[in-house]
Amino acid sequence: MNQLEEARKEIDRIDTQLARLFEERMAATRNVAAYKKEHGLPIFDGDREKQVLEQCKERVDNPALKEDFSSWIAMLMELSKKYQRELLNENKVAYCGVEGAFAHSVTRSLFPYGTPVSCSSFDDVFSLVTKGEVRYGVVPIENSNSGVVGEVLDALREYPVFITQGADARIRQCLLGVKGAALTDIEWVYSKDQAIWQSRKFVDALGAKTVCYPNTAMAAQYIARENDPKKAAIGARENAVLYGLDVLAENIESSAANTTRFLVISAQPESQEEDFTGLLLTVPDTAGSLARAINVISAFDLNMDSLQSRPVKSRPFEYFFFIQLAGRTSKENIDACLQALKPVCASVRSLGSYSIRKDNEL
Repeated sequence: MNQLEEARKEIDRIDTQLARLFEERMAATRNVAAYKKEHGLPIFDGDREKQVLEQCKERVDNPALKEDFSSWIAMLMELSKKYQRELLNENKVAYCGVEGAFAHSVTRSLFPYGTPVSCSSFDDVFSLVTKGEVRYGVVPIENSNSGVVGEVLDALREYPVFITQGADARIRQCLLGVKGAALTDIEWVYSKDQAIWQSRKFVDALGAKTVCYPNTAMAAQYIARENDPKKAAIGARENAVLYGLDVLAENIESSAANTTRFLVISAQPESQEEDFTGLLLTVPDTAGSLARAINVISAFDLNMDSLQSRPVKSRPFEYFFFIQLAGRTSKENIDACLQALKPVCASVRSLGSYSIRKDNEL
């Protein structure tokens, strides 16, 4: 056995020991996760991580290896957090639809190491989040062409959730048909109501009748299953590959800037000082009550980046308001604004502070 072979044999022996130690470390991590779950503690503890990384350098005698050892431990800690998230369902991210839906694509983009969980409705997404069966949910809140998603606004009011981040995704709609179908064959178009609305000019010019479906990917699944050349679906190009369809037309959306804003929801708030803060409020049914609330918001140098109203289902012709605030969104300023809003509002609730990621292409 030459020197190289002896060195490799020694490395194999050490790697075997490391494998056993790695298993021991992850077993300890399981105990940490159990304790955090019992006491409601977060997985990430920045102070603890900083302390561990500083201490680990002292365990290495060779000065040239101290930083490398610290980097290696940091990698192990990332694996440890990933394992804890899996144990506590924090790696699971719910979305409405099936594989190929725009929400699925956004979920994969925002959580590349997460486990997507398909739901049949927005209510199911919110329910899984509030029950702790998933860590996050990804839902569309508004499209630049077809407007607000009312079911999501209703769910934001109904469920005790917080917004942790947002993402604006450029949506490119395609008309998808069965193999061999021609554009002139199409008599029926199936898709989510929002997707149909976004493509209204194209559909009207086609002269086809429309049928609303829960989401775009499910519509594509239906077209593939029916195998009828007279039927087509509106959805992402990705669905053509997933479900064996032909792309009959591309970029059929009416606006070249067609963009959907998605929100990430969680049962717990995360950031305290980001670019935006979400509010839900109701005001007394008296003259000028909404104006008084708006004046309070303005007095704290906060800009209403978005103002949406929705009916309160249990009280006919009464409304609640979703407001997205931008500007001075420091925790102190937001807290002070909330206190000032209470005397002029019937109810007010913060949905948390979050940033919005731009320029996602789908």
